[in-house]
Amino acid sequence: MSVKIWLRNFDRYRRRKMATLEPLLYRLFMNNSQNQSHLLQKKDVSSILIIRNNKRIGNILFLIPFVKQVRASYPNAKITLLLSQSWQKSIFENIGIDEILVSNFSFSKVVSCLKLIRSLKRKSIDLMLVPYSSAEDSFIASVLPAKNKISSHSENRNECFTHTFKNDFELSHMAFNKLFLIKKLTHEELSKVCHKLAFSESEELLGMKDRSLVYDGNKKLVAFFRGARGKKQLSNQQWKDILIKFEEDSIEPIQWVEILSSDISQPLSNQSLIYQNNNLRLLASFLKNVDTFISCDTGPLHLADAAGVNCIGLFTHTNSEIYGVINGHSLNLHDWYHTDITEHFSVMA
Repeated sequence: MSVKIWLRNFDRYRRRKMATLEPLLYRLFMNNSQNQSHLLQKKDVSSILIIRNNKRIGNILFLIPFVKQVRASYPNAKITLLLSQSWQKSIFENIGIDEILVSNFSFSKVVSCLKLIRSLKRKSIDLMLVPYSSAEDSFIASVLPAKNKISSHSENRNECFTHTFKNDFELSHMAFNKLFLIKKLTHEELSKVCHKLAFSESEELLGMKDRSLVYDGNKKLVAFFRGARGKKQLSNQQWKDILIKFEEDSIEPIQWVEILSSDISQPLSNQSLIYQNNNLRLLASFLKNVDTFISCDTGPLHLADAAGVNCIGLFTHTNSEIYGVINGHSLNLHDWYHTDITEHFSVMA
């Protein structure tokens, strides 16, 4: 067992054991100084704080529709977004967020985290939105003042908020299943929900340039990424079999390009082209210009999906109805060995 997996298992165990102590912790640090028992009307909301402390790429990308919907529903309010890590800020560029802050919520950076909390305590917040109400998010919500603190229903964490709601809508995908909170607040129909990144003109041009530098031929350019966490990861031999299978199913000849990363630094085959970019937005802009992207359920898959790429998601243990790719022509596969993707490749041309 690797150190990473052991630490994840230990963290799950810790969370289970500490669940019963959560309410006591929240009561100890609770800040109710500005709480109002009635829901503010839309016209009275001038400042909004959205809290989402999570380190995973996919989960942060799934927040895009919620943030966009908040902006659409409250066009005149100042919206502040509180995230966990600095690299996450780029995901929300160009979608109308006024301020993005980083909590660095961890023991190693407790000083900077406390400084941020102190500064937020001095601000006037009308509406605090905590869509996923994790333990970290709920704790931050409990210590910060706001007139309305809104989250989804959770037995151990409800007391951190002025109002919590149960989901009685049918949007179950992680990218959409918290939009019901906005509908509960505004009593209005949701605008057209969009999960995509918003690229600048320069980013669009850089993506097209990188694509032409990597491959400027006439074959179908299909990118793939082998990285994944734990049981979601496939072996190199499985990946070789998958590429062969897709080549056999494709009507057109394929030019493969493998996406490398700090975890996947060596290519699967010398016959594939390679591309690597540590800038998430530029990586997404490059992927936007390939014909298809293939990956297991991991961050780069959801990054490609948010970039508007036609994706094929390979799902081994997670539920694709909750975590799957959602572009119109994308495909979520659980049994790719027995699926004829000829039709899907032709649609993705």
